[in-house]
Amino acid sequence: MKIAVIGAGVTGLSCAHRLHKKGHEVLVLERSPQSGGVLRTCHRDGYIVEHGPNSLMIDAKDLVEFFDELGLSEQVVEGNPDSRNRYILRDSQLVALPLSPPGLITTRAFSLLGKLRILKEFFIPQTKQPENLSVASFFQQRFGLEVFKYAADPFISGIYAGDPEKLSFQYAFPRLLKLEQEHGSILRGLIKLKKTKRKDPDNLPRKLINFKQGMASLTDAMVQKMRTENVRTNIKLHSIARSEKGWGLSWSEKDNQKTDTFERLVVTTPAHCLSSLPFPEPLRSTLNPLEEIPHPPIACVALGYRRTQIKHPLDGFGMLIPANEGKNLLGTIFASTLFPGRAPDGHVLLHCFIGGARNTAIGKLEPQDLLELLGPELERILGIHGPPVFLDVKKWDRSIPQCNLGHGRFLEILEKVERSNDGLVFAGSYRTGVAVGQCIREGWNTADKIVLKS
Repeated sequence: MKIAVIGAGVTGLSCAHRLHKKGHEVLVLERSPQSGGVLRTCHRDGYIVEHGPNSLMIDAKDLVEFFDELGLSEQVVEGNPDSRNRYILRDSQLVALPLSPPGLITTRAFSLLGKLRILKEFFIPQTKQPENLSVASFFQQRFGLEVFKYAADPFISGIYAGDPEKLSFQYAFPRLLKLEQEHGSILRGLIKLKKTKRKDPDNLPRKLINFKQGMASLTDAMVQKMRTENVRTNIKLHSIARSEKGWGLSWSEKDNQKTDTFERLVVTTPAHCLSSLPFPEPLRSTLNPLEEIPHPPIACVALGYRRTQIKHPLDGFGMLIPANEGKNLLGTIFASTLFPGRAPDGHVLLHCFIGGARNTAIGKLEPQDLLELLGPELERILGIHGPPVFLDVKKWDRSIPQCNLGHGRFLEILEKVERSNDGLVFAGSYRTGVAVGQCIREGWNTADKIVLKS
């Protein structure tokens, strides 16, 4: 088959690579000057800075085999065992979250009543009509207010930079919901899931990984495997038209006008870009509501310091800041602790995140203004003295798609459009999840469905 993929992010490239591997003729068209979508890595002054996702979770053999196929196995670096601690800020002090059941007994993250309330989750009745519950409501019902404030809320900020009062639990955490619905309790479901995974040879112990040269190595490797001529960047789409032969595309690259017809068309652009694609009417108008999916602005601020400037041992993955602590900062990854080679010798690298759904104005500030906001907070929390010796800021005006309450109506629109337009498929993080591993598998699943229907 001859297939066009619009969008050269993780999902689009994963789909295209799988189709290419199966022997299909694939062309990827990307509006930006570079491929990779949000997987962007900056190398400067001896620092390796991620402008998007900082890591990837491996939990099954399929990803390990994929990296081997891409020639990336030797480039994989695992998270430092010393980075297991996950800190939260409570009463202006950093506290490590428990990593095991015994840790729950001794942790200072929760009060005695909060710990007892966690255990009560085993006996909370199964949730009715979960489609109407926000993430905040769900966690408070099952675990109580304290655990929501100091565990769920900051965790959600770390994944979505979202507002838990608006996020839909059904779409934000479908796996947890499935466990609760099947076992009557999330805790009971997690215990049974752990036992099941031990017996499955395809499952692996969860490992957090990156690559020696950064996350962009993943998408770069996919482009190289397909040959760069199969991935066209910096293009402008002029028209998308359906005909008896398939989907006709017209675009320009390097001032050259090109047209071609494809049997299948896969659209993997962000949801907020769908309505701007040159589809014919009334298809284009049908996609207009997807512009309403929120994509709040986020600023990713990378700060380099001499190790002697910071009192905190930085012995963890990083820290998350609950909303009720009243800080501007959403969270910080201790990047140079997590993976080797992220900072020059004698220096450390912190990745800070600011903005998100709760504070959209902050994500739009200029670098110096961001530093003035972050500086005093980091000084107090981590014991930093003196200005950073390295600064890198990446601002995403539209970042992580928010699957808020009512998100199902957007998915219904896409399903309706796909049923009405043979050969047209939509795929992306707004449908199945925002983690890098989820996007890779979304690309694979999309490719498999196309082949199955051919």
